[in-house]
Amino acid sequence: MASPTIVSLSLAALVIACGVSPASATRQSVYVRGTVPTFGSYTVTPALTFTVREAGVQELGTITVEGLYNGEYPWIMRIYTENVGHTGIAGSIRRRSPAGLVSMDGQYVIPLEIHCPAFGINVWRRIPDVGEEPYTPYRPSDDPTKGADYTDCVLMGIDPRHAPWVAGRDGQLFTGDDNVLGDTTVPTPFQMTVRARVDAQAVRGRYEGRLYVEIVPAP
Repeated sequence: MASPTIVSLSLAALVIACGVSPASATRQSVYVRGTVPTFGSYTVTPALTFTVREAGVQELGTITVEGLYNGEYPWIMRIYTENVGHTGIAGSIRRRSPAGLVSMDGQYVIPLEIHCPAFGINVWRRIPDVGEEPYTPYRPSDDPTKGADYTDCVLMGIDPRHAPWVAGRDGQLFTGDDNVLGDTTVPTPFQMTVRARVDAQAVRGRYEGRLYVEIVPAP
């Protein structure tokens, strides 16, 4: 019977003999190239109807957002109206913004606001009209302490160039809550709530309009 010492040496020699030297390996490569096309998109509730029964702030309903967007980065989702038929009251001193729901005669407007889960709890933003003055499209900021210098109502998006988004809740860059993607998106499905500010002097009648929800890639 072999001694334990002789067996240990034999096993070590076997391992060395069976080992594959890197110099004896043959490496080949396969070049891979492809394209990821746009797939899917966000879809929203197609219509809202409401009846206002008293003056004040009135919730008009919710918009459900489903799906996903994998388009080019950066991107934002914004909402606005485009009320080209708004004429305003003839002879008025100040022309009112066309943003909101417009009366059937085109003279009166009910302003709209929206809440999106990405805004935070109980945060509402005004829905602008692209024809109002001024209407300032979204542009990224490099200063997390500076307020928004655009009138776009941005619902959510991903933009690494936008320092306030990257900074997170404390508004400071390079802290633990930093999001390197500049991501203000929320998982779908989610609901956004639309509300109107109806003055006591609001003129009786039918009001209507279209809310445009738009994804803007690489703004």
